[in-house]
Amino acid sequence: MKEAARMNGKIAVCFDVNQTLVQQGLSFEQSFRGVWQDYTARWLQEQTPSEEALWAEYIVRWQQRKKARTTFKQLDELQQQCLREALLQLGVPVSAGLARSFMEELRRQQVGAKTLMPRTPEVLEKLSQSHRLAIISNSPRSEVLLMLRRFSLARYFPEERIFTAARPAEKKPAPALFRQALQALGASPRQAVMVGNSWKHDVCGAVKAGMDAVWLNAGVQSRTIAEQRLSKRRVVLIRELGQLSELFP
Repeated sequence: MKEAARMNGKIAVCFDVNQTLVQQGLSFEQSFRGVWQDYTARWLQEQTPSEEALWAEYIVRWQQRKKARTTFKQLDELQQQCLREALLQLGVPVSAGLARSFMEELRRQQVGAKTLMPRTPEVLEKLSQSHRLAIISNSPRSEVLLMLRRFSLARYFPEERIFTAARPAEKKPAPALFRQALQALGASPRQAVMVGNSWKHDVCGAVKAGMDAVWLNAGVQSRTIAEQRLSKRRVVLIRELGQLSELFP
C-alpha cells in the first residue's frame, strides 16, 4: 500500500459504531447468558433451563431466520421472537413483555461494558464543523441510540442520520443502508466516505455503493496511513481513530 493523501472533496463522513467509535466489552452471547442467570436467580422453581440450553435453542432459531431472509420484522423484534420460541421449546411460559425486557436488559449490559475509542469526541467535534456525519450500523437501532446517549455522541448524529437495517437483507455489506445515507445526506457516492473496522461489512459495502472507505484496523503494526484501490475506489488504512484528523482538510 502507498502512503495516503488527504480526503479532499468530501462533504459527508459515515461511521460504523461497534469497534469503530466504541470498543466492545461483552459479546451478545456473554450478555445473553448473564441476563438469563440474573432472571433465573429470582425464580422460585427448582428446574429452569440452563443458560447453555437456552443459548443453544436461541441460536438455532436465529440462524434459521437469518438464512431464510424472509422476515420483514425489525431486528429487535426478530431477536425477541427467537427468544420466545426458544423458551417455549424448553417448556418455559413466556410473554411478549418478558422477551422484550430480557433483550432491553441485555442491551443495557452490553452498552454498559463498552468504552469509547481513544480521541473519539475530539475527532467527531473537528469533523462535525466541516462535514455531515452519519451512522451506518448493523446493530439494532435501539442499541445504537443507547450507545450514542451513553457516550454523549448524539449531538453529532441526529436520529435522521442514523441508518440501521430493518431486516437482515439490508445489513451491510448490502448497499441499501449506504444508499439511504447518501440520499439523506444530500451527497453523491464520491462526496462521502465510510469509516469502519470491518473489511467485509464497512469497506466492501461502501465500495459497492461507490464510496471511498477508511478501514480502521488496530492490528496493523505500522502507524503510517496507507492507501490502496478497490474497484477503483480509495481504501485508506488507519491504525487508530485519531488518525482521521490527518485525512480531512
